[in-house]
Formats: sequence, C-alpha cells, structure tokens
Amino acid sequence: MEKGTKIKISDYLVNRVMGKSQSLKISLTEKKYLLNIFIEDSYLNKKFPEINQIDQSIKLIDRNLYYDIYKFYYDKLGYAIKVGEKVDSFVFEREKNALESIKDLNLSPIFFNTAHSDNDAYLLTSFEHSQSSKELGLSYTYENIELLASSLAKIHNATKTEENEREYFIDSLYSFSSYEEILGSEAYKELKEVKNFQESLDLLNAIKKAIAIQTSNHAEGYSCLCHTDLNLSCILNRPEEMKICNFFESFKIHPAWDLAFASYKLELDSHPIYEKRFLDAYHAESFLKEETYNYVYYKQLAYKFILYKLVSTYFFELLMSDSDSTDFLSLFKNYSYIRETIQDEFSEHMDMLDEMFVPYIKNL
Repeated sequence: MEKGTKIKISDYLVNRVMGKSQSLKISLTEKKYLLNIFIEDSYLNKKFPEINQIDQSIKLIDRNLYYDIYKFYYDKLGYAIKVGEKVDSFVFEREKNALESIKDLNLSPIFFNTAHSDNDAYLLTSFEHSQSSKELGLSYTYENIELLASSLAKIHNATKTEENEREYFIDSLYSFSSYEEILGSEAYKELKEVKNFQESLDLLNAIKKAIAIQTSNHAEGYSCLCHTDLNLSCILNRPEEMKICNFFESFKIHPAWDLAFASYKLELDSHPIYEKRFLDAYHAESFLKEETYNYVYYKQLAYKFILYKLVSTYFFELLMSDSDSTDFLSLFKNYSYIRETIQDEFSEHMDMLDEMFVPYIKNL
C-alpha cells in the first residue's frame, strides 16, 4: 500500500469478523504458525535466532477485531507482538507512527519493527512490566488521576500540529456499519433478518445526521495525536507515572476529543469531582486551555461516536460470539456509561437499545 493511502475500518474487518475466536489459549497449530513468522521474517529471525526461547515463553494476551496480541521473553527481556492479516499492516503502520512520534517521552511501549508478508502482518514492541488500570481498579486510577492527566498532556504537547484528520476519523467510524462489505452478501442477507437490525440502521442514520450538523461549521484549530480510546486497559501504571498503550485507533484531531472520550470510558462523567481534578491537571500542563474550547460540545460528539460504534459492533459480536463472552460484556458495560446521557436525544430508540444491552448490565 502506498504511503499516505487511507483505508476504511471495513477493509481490515473483512474475514477478521467471522474468524475471530474467544479462546485465549494457543493451540499447537497456532504456535507453529507464530513460530514460522519468527523464522521466515528476516528482522525477527536476526533479532531472535534462538527460536526455542520464543516457543517456551510466548503467551496470548488478547484477541480483538483487528489482531491478536502475544507476549514473549528473549534473553530475559519482554516483548509484545501483534499479529494480523496482511491488510492489518496499515493499522500497524499507523500505530508505529504514533509510537515513534512520542518515543522520547517514555510514556508508551517502545516500537521495534512492523512488517508484512503475503499472508500476515505484525507489530513488535516492548512489553511493559506494569499493571494496567483495569487490573488495579477504577479507584486506584482516580487516586492518581493527575498522573494520567499529566501523561496525556505531555503526549498532546509533543504532537501539536496544524494537520487535522477529523474527517478521516469520522469516516473510519462510519465504516464500522459497512455490514455487507465486511460480511459478504449471504451473511448480510441473514443479518437483515436479525431482531432490531433494521431499527438500528435508523438509529445509525440519526447519529450520522446529528454529527454532521454539529461538525459542519466547527473548525478545530490546532490538533495533536489523540488516542481516542483511553480506557482502563490502555493505562499502564508505574511508580509516579502512567503510560498509555494501544494507539492503533489514534488520529490527529483536537485534543478535547481525548478528554471527552475519557470522561465516559473512565466514568469521570459520573464522578464530577474526579473529572474536575483530571481536567484541571490536564489544563495546567497542556497547550489547550479551558477557556479556548467548549468541553460540553466535544462530550456531546463523543457519546454519539461511542453509541455508533457500540451499535455497529453489537451485530458483529452477535454473529460470532455467545452472549456471555468477554467482548459482549464489554459492549454492555460501555453502554451503561452513556445510557443516561443519550436518553433525551435518542428517546425513540431507547427501548431497542435497552433490549439489546440492559439485560446484561445487572451481571457486570
């Protein structure tokens, strides 16, 4: 793919959706496939010539719609490798660019290499020996919320630019609902018969119209590297420091986007005292000052983005998962973060949304 070429989310969800597995165990066949990547790739073969060290230590960390994440040890050093299909090389290239742009800050994993063959692609980084905020809990994150605000401000300051990718960011969101393109005509035909699917298309169109109205005459000014998915799993805790990982959905957009998404994904919207502490600490270090933008405006856009992605992803998960899967529960939990906020604007769709999501919230 030529440098600078833009690709839609739907392009790298094709095949990935229907082939996704929920198991975090590595089968013998999967391990053989992984070890073959290390043997055949010239960079990996040179850096890790003793393949037995990989064989003995490699473990699966996570699977998602884009790629699988593994960790392994070599000469007592920890590494993380993300492995996907060839088309995922574009995702890895974007994450590489993000990590390279902030490498001097020491606030994210160290990038080593990304490459692809005719069949697969990978991204190699350091493995951070630290606990995520998901492991430590929300209360720990709140107690140290100023550290997170400081890390985010440093990343934004270091990547300040006049370049803006908002339109690309919006288009990438809408690609999640390219069902026929992603699934193929036969699976899409079946999907159209699934309960709530047709009404969900009406809701997605309503969200699109609302976003278009809100963004049509609103210039963003300076931009920076925004993570856009700052959740507890992406925050790595060290003494007196918080690092941030998983920049594969990052874009160069107005920094307030990150603040708005964090408000919902870290449940700060429900805890105004901690939200104020977070914003005050952020503004104290960032080039972005409170009086120069409308925080509420970005939060109104953020919950629409979250809702659009939740509804779109719900039907993919419905096709490939059981209702007790971790990914399903994650969707339902994210819905609980924004449910109260969306009730007035999308009141005509709340019965459908509650039928899709609410029955599971009580189990969280």
